[in-house]
Amino acid sequence: MSYQNIAFRLFILLLCISILATGCHSFYEVTKDDYSNLEKMNDIKIVYKNGKEFVVEKDDTTNVKLVGDSLIVYQGRNTKSIGMSEIEKIRESRFDLGGTITISIVAVTFFLVLFLSANPFKT
Repeated sequence: MSYQNIAFRLFILLLCISILATGCHSFYEVTKDDYSNLEKMNDIKIVYKNGKEFVVEKDDTTNVKLVGDSLIVYQGRNTKSIGMSEIEKIRESRFDLGGTITISIVAVTFFLVLFLSANPFKT
């Protein structure tokens, strides 16, 4: 087996392992009843009524809070106020088990087909 084949198969194996280790995340809609819990949620996607989207990646310096009829985004010393009348919906990033399983099965199947084939680069 040539070094090119070994390197390619090793790359596919590492890709499969990284997918399984990190998993997939998807944005799920937050109900209006849960808007008061935005501070405790993971990354948040704000979808405006005009279709534009704004993703707030939460970390130690970034947070989101509902104050009156405005959504306040804090990032360090910077603050952005967004009127709730401008927002169509808010989504939270969560672990997606279905997506993780699906992409893992596809990746592992692809790896197995390459691994079991005699020489995928043979011409």
